[in-house]
Amino acid sequence: MSGNGEYLRCRVISTAHLSADDNALLDEITTREVEYGEWIHYVGGGYLLRLTARSAPVLRLKEAGLSKEARRLIASVMRSDAVEVLIFESGAPETEGFTTYSW
Repeated sequence: MSGNGEYLRCRVISTAHLSADDNALLDEITTREVEYGEWIHYVGGGYLLRLTARSAPVLRLKEAGLSKEARRLIASVMRSDAVEVLIFESGAPETEGFTTYSW
């Protein structure tokens, strides 16, 4: 293995932490061609957020209309784990201490 490898800090979290409105919003965002399309992607059973691709990603998600609970989770993960890529996946484990939804 060469010493030129690049590593990104990634975390996979359950989509149960997204409300139905959050899911609908992220689904809509992933179909747009500009503004969010380069850092929020649909990945089959959830969403991939490239948090370091934009400045102030949590503020941008607030402006887009993502719920306070989802933003709180994202900010916490970014702060505690220095996460650069966050994946919301339907089969992933839930993160203790954060709101979950069953929709």
